[in-house]
Amino acid sequence: MNLLNYTKRYFESKILIFVFLAIYLLSGIFIFKDYGISFDENINRFNGFVSLKYIFQKLGVDINLSLFVNNLPNLADYADKAYGVAFDLPVALFEVILKLSDSQQVYFFKHLINFLIFFSSSVVFYFLLKNIFKNNIISLFGLFFLISSPRIFAESFYNPKDIILMSFFIFAIFFNIKFLQENNNKYIILASLFSALAIDVRIIAIYLPLLTLFFLFFNGDNKNLNEKLTKFFKYIVFFILFFILFWPWMWDLNFYKLITSLAEFKNYPWNGEVLYFGNFLKAKFLPWHYFFVWFFITTPIIFFLIITMGLFRSLLIFFENLINIEKINYYNLWKNKNEMILVFILFVFLIPVVSVIFFNSTLYNGWRQLYFLYPSLIILGLYFLEYIRKHKNKYIFRIISLILVLQILFNFFYISKHHPHQHVYFNILSKNFVKNNFPIDYWGVSNRETLERILKNNEFIYPLKISTASFTDLNKTKLIINENLREKFIFIEDDHDNADLIFTNYYYFVRPIYNKKRYNIPNHFQSFYKLRIEGMTINEIFINKKKFSN
Repeated sequence: MNLLNYTKRYFESKILIFVFLAIYLLSGIFIFKDYGISFDENINRFNGFVSLKYIFQKLGVDINLSLFVNNLPNLADYADKAYGVAFDLPVALFEVILKLSDSQQVYFFKHLINFLIFFSSSVVFYFLLKNIFKNNIISLFGLFFLISSPRIFAESFYNPKDIILMSFFIFAIFFNIKFLQENNNKYIILASLFSALAIDVRIIAIYLPLLTLFFLFFNGDNKNLNEKLTKFFKYIVFFILFFILFWPWMWDLNFYKLITSLAEFKNYPWNGEVLYFGNFLKAKFLPWHYFFVWFFITTPIIFFLIITMGLFRSLLIFFENLINIEKINYYNLWKNKNEMILVFILFVFLIPVVSVIFFNSTLYNGWRQLYFLYPSLIILGLYFLEYIRKHKNKYIFRIISLILVLQILFNFFYISKHHPHQHVYFNILSKNFVKNNFPIDYWGVSNRETLERILKNNEFIYPLKISTASFTDLNKTKLIINENLREKFIFIEDDHDNADLIFTNYYYFVRPIYNKKRYNIPNHFQSFYKLRIEGMTINEIFINKKKFSN
């Protein structure tokens, strides 16, 4: 009877997760066309086509890429050649194969692929959690941590760099842990493959395979040294092959380029300023707490508390083991295999954060460049939940679980209520002091809805001349608007005097004092429309009273 009940519960849990993932997948497929275009998407697309041109030239393929993108430079002469293109390149190739000529089709397609990759990584993340915790409830909580976080949910459709890196990183963590656990050629190949893909999106991921190989040998059990050496060399060979294969810039085997790319990441040469606590600071010289503050204000508060407790408990375990290392078998930093994974995940988080602080690396636009650390932080939080479940009163775990469920339900309510603007989420403790202290829609994703709202007004005579009073390029937004409607807008940048309307998303990338003409709204303009989310004005349109007196 017990076996029957266990079997029943097992299949019920399998069906539950399958049904939920199916609903999530179908929801994403249903809504991927709702989002605007992010600030960097056309740049990433251009990067992919530059590398595609290089490959076609190498292979002697005669295809006119100017039908898709104009003025493509040679890869050797391209300013952003050091960017990895593991995502941008294959998407560009698919554009050519599918003959996607209209820009709206192009970015809809990119958003769909972006989501499908993230969805696939979410499935793998669930199995990673099952592998670590062997518990359905804990694993489901971890999955909900990931996909119900409003900013992550939104950006999974249109962030072609940070979300893709996080997705490949999830795959890489899963298979690198499998590589450490088992002597299996399949996992050697998959671990090296996804590690290479993550690095070929952003070079910072290079520490993950190095950390994995360190853990392979740091384990003091030298009984299988020959086996470890064999695994090591297989991993290195496959990794180098995949790393070069998916990054055409490296095809000439000039590894000085790798150092160049690392140096550029360490301190990206961007001289812009970032709004942080109401002050404009040089992105090169942000304070050490920049990441921690942004992580706090944009993470659901219950998630943040559990992750923080998990991080502190993990650090405590690590330092206790470090102090007592002589008492542990083979002088390890872990007492068992489960603790080994805990320490591994802890280092996955700590290494890049410490590096960013130590090198004072250039950061901007929130903490999106470190999104790839979110899965490891979730895992550390789940270790805390697992500790409560196993070692504390079961009623405490049930109370925490109930609070977590309420937080998850609230997240999905927010996602539904504010669709497709989940990217401006701030948690309940921070949203009251965000205004004028932090940028809101720094990527201009919501610009699309505001422009399309203008088109619903039948009183306007088109085309409308629109100038901007913030650092946003409406010509990029135009790329994702229906082709038949694009000619209804003429964007004249900051020429307010000749404008019918003035648009702002209140994102000042430069100090307004440097360009008062652009950032100040003339007196003969009045507010016409505001896009507001949770009391915050995201976009606003001002109308010229001289031209539209009625």
